[in-house]
Amino acid sequence: MPQLSVIVPVYKAEQYLSACVESILGQSFSDLELILVDDGSPDGSPALCDQLARQDGRVKVIHQENAGAAAARDRGIEAAGGEYITFVDSDDYIDGDMYEKMMETAHTHMCDLVICDCCKEWPDRRELYSHSLPGGYYDRARMEEVYFPQLLMTASVEYPVTISNCLLLIRRSLVEREHIRYPHGIRFSEDLLFGAEVGYAAEKIYYQKGWAPYHYRQNPDSVTHTTYRNKWPMLLDLHDRIARSFERKRDFDFRPQIDRCLLFFVYLAMGEIQGADLPERERGKRIREVLDHPSVRQMMGRISISELEISWKLKVMTYLYRLRALPLLRLARRYMQARQQ
Repeated sequence: MPQLSVIVPVYKAEQYLSACVESILGQSFSDLELILVDDGSPDGSPALCDQLARQDGRVKVIHQENAGAAAARDRGIEAAGGEYITFVDSDDYIDGDMYEKMMETAHTHMCDLVICDCCKEWPDRRELYSHSLPGGYYDRARMEEVYFPQLLMTASVEYPVTISNCLLLIRRSLVEREHIRYPHGIRFSEDLLFGAEVGYAAEKIYYQKGWAPYHYRQNPDSVTHTTYRNKWPMLLDLHDRIARSFERKRDFDFRPQIDRCLLFFVYLAMGEIQGADLPERERGKRIREVLDHPSVRQMMGRISISELEISWKLKVMTYLYRLRALPLLRLARRYMQARQQ
């Protein structure tokens, strides 16, 4: 069996897939299998997957009806045979030594999880994407002291270090032992729960902070950048799953982070509503749907806004959300729109 299984969900990826696969099969670490999961793609991607499999025996192809990236990744996990698993999005690419260095780190430190950073890439620029967590080796004691306080959501209400699952090298036996799978039906931020559960279950991790061998294309047609008409029900569903998973943990109190997750989702939903081209009446209805939700009202009553490590402007908006002050929110939106013109 190969040491590493690389899982790539494929959907409308015809333009980028060959370059993505070439960067994986061209790795200096060659003891790997590449599992391409065609998620019912309507373009030429399914045929291209089959063609790539004929060219290299390390490539396996799974075809399924469209069910979303979460279901596609789970199919890849079930088919994987490697000691470790990882993921690549079909419109991204990786440096040639990425897996050699990550596998070496995993074996040297006997890690369940190795994490690196990535470069976000636009046509005219690139930017390092990193996290506040200090780099280096973590045993369980250091994890509980330093990592667990930001495992789900940081104090600055930002995503945690494991949010980009493509930057994770994961011991497959850990995923199987804990039966960690993706939340099906969630098509936005589904990485959050999976990555957090992997991070919690690991006994030893290593964060290769500042090293960015993964190249994350800012593709406006990707699922990540797709604008949904209403993210809120999906985000509520994801929060419920996060709460069910992490409220049960007895060795660390994750409840403040569960609240910060919901607050972050409120920010996402409100940003979507404020940016949408909606009649004012419909906009107000959507805002009330978010802010009047019982879980949001309870969270707003528990969370200490003054202690959050966020900008003063966001603190003001959060107080307005807590008060459900729609007239002031309308004024704030108009003020920001005027500033942008």
